Amino acid sequence: MTEQQTQHIPWRRVHPISPFIKSWSALLVFVYIITSLSVQTLRDIVNSVDMGTGQALLVLLGIVIAILVVAAILYAISWRFYQFRITSDAVELHAGVIFRQRRYMRLDRLQAVDIVRPFFARIFGLSKLSLHAADGSETTLTLEYLKEAEAEQLRREILYLASGAQDDPALDPAVDPAGEQAILQAPTHGAPRYPYADYLRQYVQHNPHGLNEDVAPDPSTAPIPTPQHPKTPPRELLTIPFGRVVGSAFVTGLGTGLISGLWAAIFGGFFVWLGLQSDPTADAVPFALVGAIGFLAVTIVVAAITAFSQVNSNFNFTARTSDSGVRLTSGMLSTSSHTIPPGRIQAIQISQSLAYRIFGWYRIQVTVAGYGLTDSSTTVLPVGKFNDVIIMMSVLAPDPGVYNANDLIYRAMKYTSDDDGFTHVPSRARFWQPVAGRRHGYTTTPTLLLIRYAKLRRILAMIPHERIQQSTVYQSLSDKFSGTVSARFTTPPGPVRVDIKNHEPHELIQLFFEESQIAAHARRISDKNEWMAEDELENFAKAAQKAQATGGNRA
Repeated sequence: MTEQQTQHIPWRRVHPISPFIKSWSALLVFVYIITSLSVQTLRDIVNSVDMGTGQALLVLLGIVIAILVVAAILYAISWRFYQFRITSDAVELHAGVIFRQRRYMRLDRLQAVDIVRPFFARIFGLSKLSLHAADGSETTLTLEYLKEAEAEQLRREILYLASGAQDDPALDPAVDPAGEQAILQAPTHGAPRYPYADYLRQYVQHNPHGLNEDVAPDPSTAPIPTPQHPKTPPRELLTIPFGRVVGSAFVTGLGTGLISGLWAAIFGGFFVWLGLQSDPTADAVPFALVGAIGFLAVTIVVAAITAFSQVNSNFNFTARTSDSGVRLTSGMLSTSSHTIPPGRIQAIQISQSLAYRIFGWYRIQVTVAGYGLTDSSTTVLPVGKFNDVIIMMSVLAPDPGVYNANDLIYRAMKYTSDDDGFTHVPSRARFWQPVAGRRHGYTTTPTLLLIRYAKLRRILAMIPHERIQQSTVYQSLSDKFSGTVSARFTTPPGPVRVDIKNHEPHELIQLFFEESQIAAHARRISDKNEWMAEDELENFAKAAQKAQATGGNRA
């Protein structure tokens, strides 16, 4: 789109009460100050200015009204200068009166789109739209606040423009609402028709663990996607049962509470010991009783807060797929909806804590360039069975390129053996990793680098070759003592750990050169910005046809 065409695109504004919602906490402070004035304080003020009670109340009321009027004027000015527009290649935001702000986000840098509905905004039926770019969480562009229907429409419009599908009218979000509703109400038997779902069909076809949920349609009946195909309706992958959400919250809260209580007991015991040293005549029993009460109080409070936070964030967690990407919705008081377009996931991590192992639960986190290290949106499966892991992997990961990828993941998470396909820390370096030495290792597939580590909290990290931005081989102090080397594979900041420690030098050096070549080649082939562009759809069609033929031969 030329600059002249861009100038004719109208600017839009958010909902008129948005400034009020954004600064409602300041108004609450003002209301608290007014209502907290005691009767005696009001009398003192009245006596000091020599006014009658009625006159003083009128003056106070006038001050309150004046402040509210000034605030309303400031809100109106703030809303007037807060405007945005969407072009074919970017989202622009202009805001600020005194300190002007100009934001410009290129759509080819878009990594994820979130719709968040805080509790106070939900009262008015409003939502916040957050656009995450590839440059990090600090570059997030936020539109706050919009009507829920408008936010959904804007999300579809932005993802449509970013996908490169402008020439496909079937994918245009500005379709007939009645026709779109008919698509959404159409039968959705089987697994979603989603580009990555075809890649991992073998997970279920050749599965030794008795999974009973399909990840993709039967290869003999599934149509091959074409570059010009109809809009794929959203299909539900999974919903976490409420009982499992509560159970995992209780387990996590109890563990966090016990750890916090233990630290409180340690520090409290230290100060009790100092008190006994300074006052030998003091009775140790009351101090011990106070310490025990403090330990229980900290444990209960921290456990309750953590458990409630988990239930609040994971309530009604649902994963869906569509042409726009993987859509995750959850929340009780404050709801959120995250959409991650295909190919925007930089790395995947499957973990199983010691408590989760008792119940057979797993957790999946991803690294997305726009989310950063601590964003809760990086958790794409907070608690699920192994079936759920496989279902989510079918839309999160690329084709693993191996015959039985399901069994590879299952063995990597559950067992540790010398012939499981993963390298191991050599015996001379086990001193530095006495617990996890036999588990810590790596293996590769044609499309993925898999790194396994940790013993008590089992973790498996998977990085597509094309997402590795930099490879480094180095020697730490422990490596020098044991004659080993370590390697680090750089991806955007996120929760997934991508380093290998204390391994044989010739193995890691060989991996270093192989990954450098594979990553460069894979980026040229498959690292695309527009996932619904014609050349991308052709690649998806070819990959699906290949997976179909391979699956038919193995059946």
